[in-house]
Amino acid sequence: MNGKHFSAALALGFYLAIPSTSFGQGKVLITSPADGATLDALDENRLVYEVDPGPRGDHVHIYFDNKEVGILRKLKGSFLLEAPSPGKHGLCVKVVNKAHVPVGIEQCIQVTVK
Repeated sequence: MNGKHFSAALALGFYLAIPSTSFGQGKVLITSPADGATLDALDENRLVYEVDPGPRGDHVHIYFDNKEVGILRKLKGSFLLEAPSPGKHGLCVKVVNKAHVPVGIEQCIQVTVK
């Protein structure tokens, strides 16, 4: 095997040995509140998140009960939840492309506000 073929074989072997998740497939992590948490309606409640937008994503949208409530350009940060009403609610962070279309990378949680 000459040097060029050996290098190509070595590169291919290296590529196949690395899990695909290390190539930035994308992820969303809501670090606060926890799924199933109970929030106090009188407190300042923040959604804290971290995002890897992957190769197709650009930024994130925040959804409260399936309604878009925020567009965030930072891939790590927090978002103030405006005076949520008492009851059960869904919170989602979705990665979107430059045209604001979700690319399928998201995390959603449920919270109860009292």
